[in-house]
Amino acid sequence: MTPADSTASPIPTPAPAPAALPTMLVVDDEEGPRLSLRMVFKNDFVVHAVDNGEKAIEYARHHLVHVAILDLRMAGRSGIEVLRSLKEIDARIEVIMLTAYETIETARQALRLGACDYLSKPFDLATIREAAARALRLRRISESVAETQDRLHHLTDQLKDTTLREEMARTTNQIYAGVIHDINNPLVIIMGYVEMLELRLARASFLHGADLDAVREDLATVSKQVNTCFAIATRYLRSLGKRHFSNREVRVNQVLTDLQTLLKHHPAVRGGHLAVKLLGEDVAVLVNGTELIQILLNLTINAFQSTTKDQTVWVTAELVHQPLPVDTLQDGPEDAVLGREPLANEPPLVALSVLDQGPGIPPNVLPHIFEPYFTTKAEKGTGLGLAIVSRLVQDHRGLLHVKTKVGEGTRMTAYFPAKEPSASNEPFAT
Repeated sequence: MTPADSTASPIPTPAPAPAALPTMLVVDDEEGPRLSLRMVFKNDFVVHAVDNGEKAIEYARHHLVHVAILDLRMAGRSGIEVLRSLKEIDARIEVIMLTAYETIETARQALRLGACDYLSKPFDLATIREAAARALRLRRISESVAETQDRLHHLTDQLKDTTLREEMARTTNQIYAGVIHDINNPLVIIMGYVEMLELRLARASFLHGADLDAVREDLATVSKQVNTCFAIATRYLRSLGKRHFSNREVRVNQVLTDLQTLLKHHPAVRGGHLAVKLLGEDVAVLVNGTELIQILLNLTINAFQSTTKDQTVWVTAELVHQPLPVDTLQDGPEDAVLGREPLANEPPLVALSVLDQGPGIPPNVLPHIFEPYFTTKAEKGTGLGLAIVSRLVQDHRGLLHVKTKVGEGTRMTAYFPAKEPSASNEPFAT
């Protein structure tokens, strides 16, 4: 053997393992449909085909099933009975019913029990493929909702951890109360979206097109809110360990757009209208994105709750090119100012204002609105929203100016240091 012959061949890199295929359960007492469906879906699913309902139920008890295709009329258990049993085993199994004897009543019964589709025999390939693809998409949506719920439960368990609660109690009761208050806003939004998803899924026999896109958007919002909850909890956990993290930056218009999305279905906005004015030329403001969202959420929800009447709440952004005249900003019967000392009063600054059409704040109440636990909302209020806002604004070297007039409404404006427009095109973190 020559040296050239003895050269070792390079060891081939193993191909990555293919993603596991979802499982399809086919139940039909006729062999022809079972064989046909096995061939049609052999590349898309792991297909398990059985000839009666008992075998199907037994299989589902011990194996994960994503999509099931059931014949309506079979010897022994009927397709309707198998459908009911499969849903009891795992409500997320998406079921397609097949029948050669279609009636309106059986279709209604199948859909009422949770079938996602109802097709007549003989079926054509395009129709059955589309139905299976739609069923799998619905299954993925259910799994996403379940995963989000698991993350929420995990977060709840963390907050309930005995060691954490004892450490919080030793530090300050206000920190613990602040965690609960800050997390409450995203949770209210999550609950609103979950209720909408449940209604949409309950009313629709199947989802496609715009309905499916809407559910996907809602799920994305739910996921984003869960991430917000984790970010808030992490912030407070870090503060307990006295570990500080540096300010980040965030685009103003992105935060305002997120605010509109988050408040679209918030109970506080029902009957009212949120109007948002973006910056003509977007800039980056030197504030942590999660904390800026919390500031604006608290101020905006507080504005909507200032009156029981329907109103329009404006949230506006303005770029300020001159230092603020701090000496002229004084407390008074219609003004309150926080943050003169830590203010980074160097332009450019961004002014973020929230304006309501409520009754205004009386002069005897105005000096107390930023005190922890002070509230005028009786049973609804915790008295923490504005206290948290004032702390976060000052932590970021900002200034908060409240301008109010009894009978006319209130404007709350937070000023933050910003980057020059030409320098604000960099990516930002939230």
